[in-house]
Amino acid sequence: MANRIHLVDGEKGGVGKSMFTRVLVEFNQKYDLLYTLIDGDFQNPDVQQRYPEHGAQVVALVEDEEKFFDIDIIFETALEMPVIVNLPARAYGIINKWIDEADLISPDFKEKSGVDICKWFLCGGTADSIEMFVDSFNYFEGQLKHVLVRNFGVCKDWSHMQGHQEILQLIHKHQIPIVDFPQLSSRERKFIDTKRLSFQQAMKQPDFHLISQQRLHTFLEESYKLIENVGLFNDAPNRLELPEKNGAKPVEKQPQPSVT
Repeated sequence: MANRIHLVDGEKGGVGKSMFTRVLVEFNQKYDLLYTLIDGDFQNPDVQQRYPEHGAQVVALVEDEEKFFDIDIIFETALEMPVIVNLPARAYGIINKWIDEADLISPDFKEKSGVDICKWFLCGGTADSIEMFVDSFNYFEGQLKHVLVRNFGVCKDWSHMQGHQEILQLIHKHQIPIVDFPQLSSRERKFIDTKRLSFQQAMKQPDFHLISQQRLHTFLEESYKLIENVGLFNDAPNRLELPEKNGAKPVEKQPQPSVT
């Protein structure tokens, strides 16, 4: 069972990478899955600040030669457990260079290291956002698992994608999974972001009213089902299965996500 690096990408700002990363984190927390969060947005590590538990870290993804290899912490962490990485805007070239220079996605190295890499690519629906997904997939010649995440919180109508033959052909040929990420209403999103809360923290706020709790609950449950259906967490290690110290028995395992 390989540990997986989940790269949350999208190249552009404002396509929902941080929001989707937060949903992935809470999905892992719900099922007690073993993970570490790494926030690549060192100038505004918004996700890490909301989820500092389980050794969450901030890593600067920069072109500077002296600091470039700080990115290796992502791989080094993945040797021990799965990693969720929130990528900042304009990290495309840095990530590609990092993967290329060490040939991280070669079958031989994957077998040797036990580390797999996938990319959850947030798309905002604009022509350049769609092209960036196509460029990312083609750059790795299909060797890097991609999931196309269509953010309905940014673009409500995706019918125009039917006219983009190249992406349709890629999806069909390579069976690329699609996640239609739902919209969280602006009222709840504003409350959570203004107070810089995690979703579960928001649920416990006395001024986060019952109907707002229900909207957030509905948003999360719908998102969890979509993530679950992709299947990339089906074999993820469970935190409660870790051996206890002093020979104690592991805690009873909670139900893990499974595709039905």
